[in-house]
Amino acid sequence: MIAVCIATYNHEAFIAQAIDSVLAQVCDEPIRIYIGDDASTDGTGAICERYAAKNECIVYVHRATNIGLTANTIDLYRRILADGCEYIAMLDGDDYWTEIHKLQLQVDYLRSHSEVGLVHTAVEGQSAETIPTGDLREQYNLTGARQTNCTVVFQTELLDENELQEIEQQHFPVLDYPLYGVFSQKTLFGYLDQPTAVWRSHESVSQAGSAKARLRYRKERIRMWHWLDKKYPNHFHFRWDKAILWYLWQNFYFLFAQFKKKLYLCSRF
Repeated sequence: MIAVCIATYNHEAFIAQAIDSVLAQVCDEPIRIYIGDDASTDGTGAICERYAAKNECIVYVHRATNIGLTANTIDLYRRILADGCEYIAMLDGDDYWTEIHKLQLQVDYLRSHSEVGLVHTAVEGQSAETIPTGDLREQYNLTGARQTNCTVVFQTELLDENELQEIEQQHFPVLDYPLYGVFSQKTLFGYLDQPTAVWRSHESVSQAGSAKARLRYRKERIRMWHWLDKKYPNHFHFRWDKAILWYLWQNFYFLFAQFKKKLYLCSRF
């Protein structure tokens, strides 16, 4: 069985499209959808409840209080593990799939490449021929393997409860970067250069909007890289000079982009 893991929070405008894109999948494998609603304050919960009432394949979990993206997703993983699903496909509540054979293509790939435990694809508007694949034990760096989370499918057996607890205790703001970093030490990564999903770039938990929030997220990114390097010495090649240079460059790029935007707006008047 394939488990589709959807963590959502205040995605009223997007969640129906995300769920519909899963229900539209043409796949030989049975599919079960796990939705974790992290105490949304808009209409997300009502939409999820309507879908769950009509579709027995949907497991809907409503959080009474907001626990954060990482804890929300890890709880879904534990439910999936308890149900014995073989694969997990990731889909954030504000993204959606565009290829109805997406899951079949990826499961077929995993079954025909026994050495690969995780496979991801391109997203609409992106062809990434330079994405590293294969053995990433010493290539998974500050930018990760550049996989887009809504395209990832991985073997459930890669999840380890002790590691989930360890990551959970770190209170990282996102889960994909540290978790896939751990996976890179266990298995090969595969990639299909075929767009199967739309990733929405807008302000969210992992895409902070304010300058202050962006600064905080970049600091957390460095902390995640440092944690991986301590967990797997000599594999992640953490260096403070590289981390600081990346941090300064990211901040400069953001400020420059904001400056260009203001100049453009001023030029229109």
